Amino acid sequence: MKIEAICDTCGRTFLLSQIGPDSDAPGRCPFCGARFARHYSPVLVETVKEAELAVARAVLVLGRLQSMETGFDIDIEKLLSTLAEQVRAHEVPSQSPSR
Repeated sequence: MKIEAICDTCGRTFLLSQIGPDSDAPGRCPFCGARFARHYSPVLVETVKEAELAVARAVLVLGRLQSMETGFDIDIEKLLSTLAEQVRAHEVPSQSPSR
């Protein structure tokens, strides 16, 4: 499964795989060339690859579980909401300009 992101510099949406190890400019915006995670460049490209593999694996396993006659349904909306909350919990809040 492909993960989309939005460049903070140009505001364009791109696939994380476009900045991954197979891209023409790993770690850079495919549109404006902005360098992402300047201090983490060596780790960024590998982490993009790991994130896409993890999401693909989760989709596969949850799909397999959902297709079984288990007698229950996975609450997909709650799962996605919780996932979003947990991912955002790792975000660094924007600093407001000092006055």
